[in-house]
Amino acid sequence: MVMGTYKMGHGAVESESHDQTARSITGSWRFLSMVVPPLFGVLLALISFEVVFRLAHSYFVKPRWSDRPAKFYSADNTTTLQDYYYPHKKLPNEFRIAVLGDSFTFGTSMQFDDTFVKKLERMLNLNSGKRFARVINYGVPGYSTSHEAKLLKAVLKKDSPDLVILQVTLNDPQIKPITPTGLVMKKNQFAEVQHFQSGSIFNHWKSLIYVLDRIHNSQTHTAYIKYYFSLFGKKKTFTNFESSIKRIAKRASRHSVKVVAVVFPLFGLPLNDKYPFWPLHQKVHKVLESAGIEYLDLFKIYKGIPISRLQVDPGADFHPNEIGHRMAAEAIYDWLAEGNLIPQELKIKKWYKVRRDIKPLHNHPLQKTK
Repeated sequence: MVMGTYKMGHGAVESESHDQTARSITGSWRFLSMVVPPLFGVLLALISFEVVFRLAHSYFVKPRWSDRPAKFYSADNTTTLQDYYYPHKKLPNEFRIAVLGDSFTFGTSMQFDDTFVKKLERMLNLNSGKRFARVINYGVPGYSTSHEAKLLKAVLKKDSPDLVILQVTLNDPQIKPITPTGLVMKKNQFAEVQHFQSGSIFNHWKSLIYVLDRIHNSQTHTAYIKYYFSLFGKKKTFTNFESSIKRIAKRASRHSVKVVAVVFPLFGLPLNDKYPFWPLHQKVHKVLESAGIEYLDLFKIYKGIPISRLQVDPGADFHPNEIGHRMAAEAIYDWLAEGNLIPQELKIKKWYKVRRDIKPLHNHPLQKTK
């Protein structure tokens, strides 16, 4: 009797175990039926997006190109990368302009005679009179205003300029423990182009690369803005800029030399009504006004022009290209002429509103000018 009861109990336990297993299997299938279809749907959507992206991207992908010079020439008797050789001693009929600045003046990735400095010199020498101009490039990549203040001391003493043009960029408040020398090329940390291809997955998942690139570029733009505002927001860097400007004004005044400033915008973000750096331009204006330095701000001449037309290497190098330098030279000339900051003999006498064609009877290339 006892054994019978035991057998019945054992059968009940086995039956209950089978029921639990069945319920577990049923629950697992129910869970899988709830999870797998959505996951499959997501996977199918990702695959579909990747296929569509690759098809569309193949039509809109921009080929990588460069119009930068294959070689950079230089005068055979010069010892610098900035300019021709000029003697320290100024000639009697010479009007000498010294241009101090950083890489914007130097002309990064350009021929040296394509800079606004040399274009301005060419404009000032169009007349046939005895008076002539020399516009000398003292721009050094990496220089801040503090370096330019030291350089001005030597320029005033050795080269005796009649006019000094100080080129101002919004990174001029930077404090550098050493004086930059030589020509150092380093990657632009704020460049838009960034590809995340370090892992094998990125070699196949092109749409993910695109999304990550967009996130990176958005973060880069934010960092780009914060960096420049920090230079003017920190007391140490702003005071460095302000005191350097005052030193430049005082040194030029002691030598009875006129100093003026030209303020360039930053070419890393669109130059339109949303250009975020105008408040920094206004701070620069106040510092220059406080030091008694007349200035020209070039933002207005570039406003509305796509930055890809003005960057020396679109998306990668934000320095102004030949178009940007030519526009700067023309604006600077107009400003100097209107303000009577250059001799009357150097003001351009002949202008044309349009230059699209010639009249063979009156403007033949072989015809001598009277």
